[in-house]
Amino acid sequence: MANVNDDKKSHDKKNKERDAIDTLPLSDIPLSSTGLKGAKLVKNSRMETSVEIFSDPLSGSLQVAPESISDFMKTSPQDQVVINKLSGLYSFDVYSLRSNLKSLGVEAVDAEALELSDEMKEGLSLYSLEFVSPLIEKIYGKDRDELKGSQDLSRIIKDTDIAKVKANLQKIAERTGMQLQEIPEFLKEYSDVYLSVAYYRYSFESIAADTERFLFWLEGLKATREIASNPQNLAQIKQIETIIRFLHASIRERLAKFRSTFEMFWLDINRESFINMRKQIEDNHGSMGAVLCGLIVKMHLWKKEFPNNNVGGPSTRLKFATAEMEPGLIKLKDMENEARKKLGLPLVKI
Repeated sequence: MANVNDDKKSHDKKNKERDAIDTLPLSDIPLSSTGLKGAKLVKNSRMETSVEIFSDPLSGSLQVAPESISDFMKTSPQDQVVINKLSGLYSFDVYSLRSNLKSLGVEAVDAEALELSDEMKEGLSLYSLEFVSPLIEKIYGKDRDELKGSQDLSRIIKDTDIAKVKANLQKIAERTGMQLQEIPEFLKEYSDVYLSVAYYRYSFESIAADTERFLFWLEGLKATREIASNPQNLAQIKQIETIIRFLHASIRERLAKFRSTFEMFWLDINRESFINMRKQIEDNHGSMGAVLCGLIVKMHLWKKEFPNNNVGGPSTRLKFATAEMEPGLIKLKDMENEARKKLGLPLVKI
């Protein structure tokens, strides 16, 4: 029984790391050094990458700089090159990894390592419903109220009545102008695209409440005599606040843009419109993952250090804000503006 429980814990831990936007298990990467299989890459609040050799609730975590890994374990020169390349990525979510690994020349990665876990997909069902329901309404004639949150496309089209399945697929073929044999692959591709948007929306909303509290925390900091009477410190806090507000609002706007893209697709369902929609969204995976990863690690660390707004005096808060929250924000702002440009959204000057 102990082995079964250990295997389950190991499986759950691996899935959690794979689903995370800020961690990359090196067991998923083709490396020759066996000692690296239990390590992972992690992002910190400054958007820097460390190699976490081990982590234990009691003894803590041992993290080292990527370029120093050979000081702690035997690694091949080629492994070091790969780790150095990976450490330069801004996000480790599976969607941005797909294109980034290819561009870095890191191949032979198991396809499963670039997929969300079944548990995460299940958890995204409520976010996915808005993308699934148009298909169900148009093809099966069911309203959203008839669908269960856990249903996805593969379950919906699965039916023991072969004739019914064929008839349903034929309906899709007629509406899309595709060949019948192309429909299963189309549904698979569509599912992957909407899951990516659902994942980023979930990631964004997971820190929404923390972001609101952080902005309120900054307002309180600005009002203190120590900060208000020091123009330089006040300017720093205001810049942090301005960029965080911009990123929060812009990510929400980008996600809304994706939703409208799906809506336009369903008004004109065909292979070409799907390819255009898919390209627009996948071209944004890298920047969406990068900006969200930066915000998430910053908010998680801030929440850990300041679990409530009564923790720490003005000097402690100022030091944390300037040392941990400010570094990298300009880079995030620039990446967000570049993403807006690709989507045809107006640039925001800060």
